[in-house]
Amino acid sequence: MAWRIILRTMDRIAAMTAFVRVVEAGTFTRAADTLDLPNATVTRLIQGLEEELKVRLLHRTTRSVTVTPEGATYYERVVRLLADLSDIESSARQSLASPSGRVRVETAAALGTMVILPALGEFYRAYPKVEIELNAGNRYADLVAEGIDCAIRVGAVTEQFLVARRVGEFQFHTCATPALLASCGRPAAPEGLHEFPTVGLASARAGRSLPFRFLKDGQVQELVLQHRLVVNDTNSLAAAGTAGLGIVQAPTYAVHAALADRRLVAVLEEWHTNTIPVHVVYPPNRYLSAKVRVFIDWVIALFEHHEFLKRAHGRVSGP
Repeated sequence: MAWRIILRTMDRIAAMTAFVRVVEAGTFTRAADTLDLPNATVTRLIQGLEEELKVRLLHRTTRSVTVTPEGATYYERVVRLLADLSDIESSARQSLASPSGRVRVETAAALGTMVILPALGEFYRAYPKVEIELNAGNRYADLVAEGIDCAIRVGAVTEQFLVARRVGEFQFHTCATPALLASCGRPAAPEGLHEFPTVGLASARAGRSLPFRFLKDGQVQELVLQHRLVVNDTNSLAAAGTAGLGIVQAPTYAVHAALADRRLVAVLEEWHTNTIPVHVVYPPNRYLSAKVRVFIDWVIALFEHHEFLKRAHGRVSGP
């Protein structure tokens, strides 16, 4: 008798987990992929759950899945229940063993190559059993649908359903090589940049080059320039600047070494740039496993002590 109760409870938990994943992923197919289950199994689990509860939780069409009002209420309660259960299980496991397993991380390309990777050895020394799968690129993946544990993102977080923790910030430097400035002269004001060769950075979201932005005495000035070259990531922008291809406006963390050894020289220094936030984001309403939690904590500490990425005021903010 007892084993029947246990099996029924396990089936119910599996059905609850499937339901939560479908709600978050938006389709049965995506949910099945992240659970590594056949689509038919996920469908069967949720149908069984609805029959057991005698209520419809989801509206299904050939193109989409939406949550019924009853399903939305059930989702909020089930998420908390599953989080508590995961917390209990993880606490028991972690009392006996150190964090282990794979953490899937997405990050902007330049942050990955210039900040995360050079310091990652420190993380492995502290957590040798954790594996990191790092996707360093400039696309914005669907974290839930693609099974990504967390992402390090630059700029405002537009996905309101994600938990976002602001871990750092940076400004830009407008700079060029000494040879370029010797041949072309120096711009005396931002609007003078129209007369100089420049390199632009294309926005991963908007698909067009970002304007050069300046701030002086509380006045913001944006310049849409006709660039001789447009690149789509910060690594390429810094490389183009040091190659003398034009004046660039690049994050300080990407060009500070070139500025320090005079491969690049700052221009228009009396005009500042606005501050760009950096966030760690992760899907909501899920208990963070020990492996993900220690990685996020490590990223927070890394940014807190980075000369060109640490926040100017206060500590890391919550969601």
